[in-house]
Amino acid sequence: MAGRGSEPTEEDGPLFREAYRQADAVDRAQTPGDRRKAMAGFAPRALVALAEGFLRDALKTGAVVFSVIVAVMAATSGDAVWAAAGIVSGVVGVGLVAVALIRHWSFGRQWAVIAVVIAVQAAYMILFWKTH
Repeated sequence: MAGRGSEPTEEDGPLFREAYRQADAVDRAQTPGDRRKAMAGFAPRALVALAEGFLRDALKTGAVVFSVIVAVMAATSGDAVWAAAGIVSGVVGVGLVAVALIRHWSFGRQWAVIAVVIAVQAAYMILFWKTH
């Protein structure tokens, strides 16, 4: 996320950037009426951006936890093929989320990684449960 005194980045996403622009409009308002109008535009944008940020962070954590669960489940499955596939799936899932965070991937890429990791882990679990 944007630090103090810096502009928002691609990592922050369009919702945050729009709230940031609207906050600037609040700062530039000359009259109390203009300030009220700007605040009326800023408040909902800020709340939506905050909610999206919390959701994205929670799903990143969920994707990592889900990946670890799949790896542990696979390792204790007793089937070498399923164990290898699950461990690889779990490690790759954790790795992808870590790389997205460390390299500050863009908003869209972060959401794509979250969706792909959760979908792959869910598919692994469903297939495992259906066959065992």
